[in-house]
Amino acid sequence: MNAPFALDTHLLQTGQSKPFTGGLRLPLNLSEKLTRRQLEILLLLCEGKVNKQIAYDLGVSTATVKVHIRNAITRLGAKNRMNAVAIVAANSAIFRNSAAWAA
Repeated sequence: MNAPFALDTHLLQTGQSKPFTGGLRLPLNLSEKLTRRQLEILLLLCEGKVNKQIAYDLGVSTATVKVHIRNAITRLGAKNRMNAVAIVAANSAIFRNSAAWAA
């Protein structure tokens, strides 16, 4: 698969990845790049929730959610919201797979 969000099988075989968006390589330590709230919101976006649902769940305004998303996009060097979600989803999948292999 050659989709921009697909996992790099080269990484799984060699432990080294090709550069991702903005020169990033997976896996990333997202806790160093994002605040806890930004990561929480991006993970909720990965679940398919929209801004209004996220705002209601977290007890904040939709404007606050948008600001967190915009800042997360900037910190990740992503092109847009979808790209940021793809980076988080791919990174999360890598860590889930490596934890399963270690067990």
